[in-house]
Amino acid sequence: MRTILVAAVALVVSASALDAGAQSISVNRIEVSSDAARKLVEACVAYAERNKLSAGVAVVGIDGTLIDFHLMQGATTTNAETAILKAKTSAHWRRPTRELEEWVKTGSNGAPEWIGDFPRAGGVPIEIGGQVAGAIGVGGGGDQGDECAQHAIDTVIRKRP
Repeated sequence: MRTILVAAVALVVSASALDAGAQSISVNRIEVSSDAARKLVEACVAYAERNKLSAGVAVVGIDGTLIDFHLMQGATTTNAETAILKAKTSAHWRRPTRELEEWVKTGSNGAPEWIGDFPRAGGVPIEIGGQVAGAIGVGGGGDQGDECAQHAIDTVIRKRP
């Protein structure tokens, strides 16, 4: 009986070891490409020009790393910095920064400010295949920052089959 018990325990332990070895040691993730990031920036800049805006436009990957950026003629250093901050914040929270701004204004969640993010409208996540793949931020677009970012996403990402 003891031999059977030892054999059973050994079998369970070895099966657990096999199962642990079969577990993935990496994660597959979708991230916006540098080519797509360039097209997103160009589409947003074109929208801004048509609407007589002067802005900074930034695209970041899902981890907040800057992939592409453009500061339009007449835009300020603040526009540049806020575009990047909005994109990073949107990627970090995986939601539009306008939503985070509302959380902070209403007092329902102050974390976006407490941890040093920038919860102001103008940052929009970029979704590809149902996953957040990065974010685009517009600094200096005023109330049209979200529209500019969303236009770029709709033009570049959503037009794909």
